[in-house]
Amino acid sequence: MTFAAVLVLGLLAAVACPACSLKKLVCDSTGPLQVKDVLFVVQSQANPYHEKRASALKKSWQKVLKQEDLAVDSLRVIFTHEGGDNMEGAWAVFPLMSALLNNPKAMMAKWIFICEDTTEILSFVRLLTKLGEHQYCAAQFLGHALRDREASITHHYAFADNPSSFAYPDFASGWALSLAFLKRIGEQMKEDRIQSGFTIDAQHEIAKYIYDKFGDFRMTPVDWLCSGKSPGEAAAAECITNFRKELESCGSPLQAKNLYFGVKTTEKFHKSRLPVLLKTWAQPLVDGGHMTLYSNVTDETVPTVDCGVPNTEHGHCGKLYAIMTDSVEATKDTDRSWLVITDDDTLMSVPRLLTLLSCYDGNEAVAVGEVYGYGANAGHGYSYLTGGGGFILSRPAAVKLVDASKTGVCGCATDDSPDDMFLGMCLRALRIPVIHRPEFHQARPGEYAAEYLNRQTPVSFHRHTFHDPYKSYDKYLSSGAEVNNDETPAVSVEAFADRGYGNYGEGEGDEEVDFPGGDEEITGSARGVDSEEIIEDSASSHHINFEL
Repeated sequence: MTFAAVLVLGLLAAVACPACSLKKLVCDSTGPLQVKDVLFVVQSQANPYHEKRASALKKSWQKVLKQEDLAVDSLRVIFTHEGGDNMEGAWAVFPLMSALLNNPKAMMAKWIFICEDTTEILSFVRLLTKLGEHQYCAAQFLGHALRDREASITHHYAFADNPSSFAYPDFASGWALSLAFLKRIGEQMKEDRIQSGFTIDAQHEIAKYIYDKFGDFRMTPVDWLCSGKSPGEAAAAECITNFRKELESCGSPLQAKNLYFGVKTTEKFHKSRLPVLLKTWAQPLVDGGHMTLYSNVTDETVPTVDCGVPNTEHGHCGKLYAIMTDSVEATKDTDRSWLVITDDDTLMSVPRLLTLLSCYDGNEAVAVGEVYGYGANAGHGYSYLTGGGGFILSRPAAVKLVDASKTGVCGCATDDSPDDMFLGMCLRALRIPVIHRPEFHQARPGEYAAEYLNRQTPVSFHRHTFHDPYKSYDKYLSSGAEVNNDETPAVSVEAFADRGYGNYGEGEGDEEVDFPGGDEEITGSARGVDSEEIIEDSASSHHINFEL
């Protein structure tokens, strides 16, 4: 074979597998990996509570370094909340990578280790040893593997034939990229000129991008990056990192009288969704005067009130702002510092919500929930809260939003504009911080990796379709519920498609078939059983399991 032919074949191979040439490199021997060879990047948030968590994390790391006789001053850490505009949208990962490629600290490292503001590092000595077993000048992508149990709309039904075959990193455990691979990813990002789009689950999206762009290149799963374990379990598993799943309480939990709940509903769901909502978590709130069910009609038997906005099939922005306006007026001169707005098919743990909110100042303008993004990967755009998991707004934030709408500064374009996205745009315009908490969920439990749920204490889920909402509430959200769901449910994307459920409900106004069944399998109408019969059977033995 001629030299030219060899050259051509080499070029073709590089095109087919852009990362393969990196994988074959052999690094120069420079001795054992040192602390200064790793840049630690903490995805922190600009909020007093999260800034305290970040500060405490750094101190805990420094303590471990001292215990292991390592130089504390050699620790290089970047907290994304301190990065200003350069780190805006860092939670979406792609903007973070762009920022790192222009950061001198990153360019001096051999490895980039990215984690969250509560990721414990139990041993730097062992972390450096483990990283040192991988060639830093080659394409390296290490993480604790999360695997989907079923094809999920959240992940765009990727790997629908076998969802669990694809591993993606659990950010709470920490994940690592060799600097050489980060640079190559950066080059690819420039070539692609990533455009505006949705960011839903950055953990999955970065792994899928690498898989698509680098010849089916996959993350290397490692079991020494851990999360959700007790100290004893972490020690027994020889974990190097860990993430405690318990909700942190910052003093005494709030009480129901400190919150005002508004639920978006419509007449056609009064007899299907509202009974589930009331029998699981909402009835004590309604009875105590802490919750209002906002509909397009008044029905004292439920009870609902007419919010004054006609029902729309999509969007519901007009209804959201009507609820905020009414809630701001209803909470005037009261002790209620938080407004909670949910869909009529939201499942929520009120005690856990009260504990979580104890860590935030309801006298400051702030929004809390599960965060998605639009345009974030392109380095612009905005973050927004997902409505199904719950909009949690401090009263000052709600007042600012309502005032901006009344004065024409920012609000809905039309009644059927997307409520969550327009709210996100207004939060950005008004410079109200949007805080992401992974305990809120836009989807139902089965759409999340089992281990992802195992390592957290969930606060909310969304939708009644394709699972029994009563059983899901008892399993994941009732007082004392322990998440341990390692079974893979037999629900496939084909099952959705065969029954015409491609878009199975995005809020209280959309058409959908409420389809309660087991969390592990499709039941009900798929077996010729009436779905309302299943709801009644499950509800008959259900008891609300919390006290306010």
